[in-house]
Amino acid sequence: MKKILLLAFGLGVAIWLNYQKSVDRALQKACDGGTLEACLDLGNRYRDRYRDGEGIPQDFARVASLYEQACDGGELLACNNLGVRYYRGEGVIRDMDRAVSLYEQACDGGVMPGCINLANRYRSGGTRNLARAADFHEQVCDGGVMRGCTNLGNMYRAGGGVAQDFNRAKDLYEQACDGGDMRGCTNLGNMYQAGDGITQDLSRAASLYERACDGGWRPACTRSVTPNRAGPSNLF
Repeated sequence: MKKILLLAFGLGVAIWLNYQKSVDRALQKACDGGTLEACLDLGNRYRDRYRDGEGIPQDFARVASLYEQACDGGELLACNNLGVRYYRGEGVIRDMDRAVSLYEQACDGGVMPGCINLANRYRSGGTRNLARAADFHEQVCDGGVMRGCTNLGNMYRAGGGVAQDFNRAKDLYEQACDGGDMRGCTNLGNMYQAGDGITQDLSRAASLYERACDGGWRPACTRSVTPNRAGPSNLF
């Protein structure tokens, strides 16, 4: 029985690998024919499979080349992804200026991951500019990406790059939480537990932690609400 199971497993793996190769060939043909989305999709497939260790040699230069081909043709998500390669030095020589330029190109075209990456770069490192980071987080939030609302809430709560405003932070956390970003729920819970610029409400804090935990944000699962405690001030 064990031998039969091993043979069946091996056959299944072979079928799966053949299927993956057939998809790769189809995407490569479409990419060569000028379908930029196919170049992006193929780059993503190679990128993910290298990282998942799916039995193919790592060739991030190939990934970068596919992203560059798509970006040059106007596929702006590929510009963002190519920027990540330059930031990490994967398949290209690490170049932070080039990464930021590509993020800007993507963000200017309405691609929110590019705006998020720009905000993250301006929050730290040699490009640190908290006011610009706040601007990009606001752009992301306005674009419907709730992570941007949470990050902007963090900045208003801490007074980084913007004037400290606890009510604005609370509103942004609520927007993020209602939009499905469980970090926003957790940070709002922290504010209610600490009474951080708002009236302390331990029951509300506990409810928000539970909501975030149930939503899959594990740090919220370890939160506990204790009367007469200031509560955590962590920003996620």
